[in-house]
Amino acid sequence: MEKTVTINGMKCDGCVTIVKENFEKIAGVQSASVDLKNKSAVVISEKEISNDELQRSLSETKFTVA
Repeated sequence: MEKTVTINGMKCDGCVTIVKENFEKIAGVQSASVDLKNKSAVVISEKEISNDELQRSLSETKFTVA
């Protein structure tokens, strides 16, 4: 499954790396690509991943799933 979400709070390439690494730690996520310019992320997963689950993975960061 493929899901695209908007990410608030990203300002640099380091932010992109943090979001990508946190999303890829979620069980069932195969890959995540994060686009700083568009403030978005595309998550490829084996099962449907909710926005709440994505947000929980970012709970210890300053980023939010819109």
